[in-house]
Amino acid sequence: MISLQGCCTLCSILMFVRGNLGVLINIHQEVVNGIVGQSVLLPLSYRFSRAPRFPVSIVWMFTNDMDVVVSCTLLNCSLGAGGDPSNCSANRFPQPAYRGRAELFPENGSLLLRDLQLSDSGVYSVSFRPSYQTRRLVLTVHEQRSTPEHPGSELSGGGGTAIPCYVFGGCYCFILLVLQLLFHLRWRRPNSWEASDAVSPSVPGTKSRQGRLRRGAAPQSP
Repeated sequence: MISLQGCCTLCSILMFVRGNLGVLINIHQEVVNGIVGQSVLLPLSYRFSRAPRFPVSIVWMFTNDMDVVVSCTLLNCSLGAGGDPSNCSANRFPQPAYRGRAELFPENGSLLLRDLQLSDSGVYSVSFRPSYQTRRLVLTVHEQRSTPEHPGSELSGGGGTAIPCYVFGGCYCFILLVLQLLFHLRWRRPNSWEASDAVSPSVPGTKSRQGRLRRGAAPQSP
């Protein structure tokens, strides 16, 4: 009786070890970052150390809530020289909460998550059955940084349309040019009046005669 139990225990261990050696899993990135509203890939690859016994099941879980994200049943795959699967025939079963958001790729086991939310941050695990090998990785979802639609909008001080700084500079230069032109004209006008009253030094007595003519006096004969 004891020998029978020992034989059964040894057989179970051999079957467990044999199952674990059937699939070799490789996590390419243990920490993944994503942005709200975008998509992210949880990268994975696997290969078979020998011809597997189909069907083989791949299950992705969100371990924070212990919820199944998506599962896939491999019905058949073509194996390369290194045991890499290709042209897999598979059935995918996304959970209702992740329908349209989660996609599992049978050839490499990677998981694609779309339309990320902050609540998607956490630890994800992938399991291969019947070998029951499990690997984990961490996903961190960040909020999308908002940038102003137009340069200088942060200076507007409200919800109105922002005016670029170069517009203010152009207006200032134009106003300064107009002021300089007005000042120049005002400065030249008195000089023109003085020039009209000036007398030629070559004709003596002209100034006095013009003064008398302005006062209405009759000119005197020399």
